[in-house]
Amino acid sequence: MGDSGNKVLRRDASLPFFSAPFKILKNLYDNRQLLKHFIGRDLKVRYHNSILGYGWSVLEPLALTVTFYILFAILSDSEDPYRPLTILVGILAWSLFAKTFSNGTTCIQRSSSLIKRVYFPREIFIFSKSGFNMVQFLLSLLVIIPLLIHYDLMPSKQILLLPVALVMILILATGLAFFTSILQTKARDIEHMVTIGLRISFYLSPVFYPLEMITGGRIPSQYTDAYLIINPMATYITMIRSAFTGAPLDIPTTNLIITFTSTIAIFWMGAIYFMRKERKAVKFI
Repeated sequence: MGDSGNKVLRRDASLPFFSAPFKILKNLYDNRQLLKHFIGRDLKVRYHNSILGYGWSVLEPLALTVTFYILFAILSDSEDPYRPLTILVGILAWSLFAKTFSNGTTCIQRSSSLIKRVYFPREIFIFSKSGFNMVQFLLSLLVIIPLLIHYDLMPSKQILLLPVALVMILILATGLAFFTSILQTKARDIEHMVTIGLRISFYLSPVFYPLEMITGGRIPSQYTDAYLIINPMATYITMIRSAFTGAPLDIPTTNLIITFTSTIAIFWMGAIYFMRKERKAVKFI
């Protein structure tokens, strides 16, 4: 894992604007075995000495689904025939985003002992959190299967929305973590700010309620368009719901294009910021 064992591309303040994301992805490919090692390590640590082990990947979102299902049934008059499924899908999608973002924010700071001993591309830590949380997401999908059977839902062409939405969620969370992981090395308050921001965003996103509650006429259309643009997770959660229920994706094409573009832009700018700042940032950990 030393300098001679890894192909590490040069990074400095003069890094070209367009090349940073590609260099990060090349570093990721060159160090893919190290990435697998970190993901496996995180899985072992997460479930070490746990009686239920990987079962917690299913039980945690299931418990939240039951809670919000009861609350939503009491407080809302929405007639969603797949309510348990749509709530569960929303929770799983949000957890993938929130955990990837929050884990990525602190991963550089919390890996200080390893960083000080060995040099390798530090973005590997952030991508390992993305991979770790994706594995947990895939394990959690097991609880969806009984619901799909119960509602007699068969895969349709809408299932193609699933991989697209998952990739975009990881791109968004990783791009944001590029910024916050560097800032966290200088100010430990960033972690708490991210936690608060995610908590607020959870309730402002259609996690346990359908997007139609916002776009269905209760709010003027100009505000709903702005909502979809500034809250990409609203689009991605709805895409994943459509993938499983087969419902048409009722989001304007223009909004989809803007959401995808802004997500890629966040990743791009985050990659540039990370590669230009990480060498100086590690001095603070």
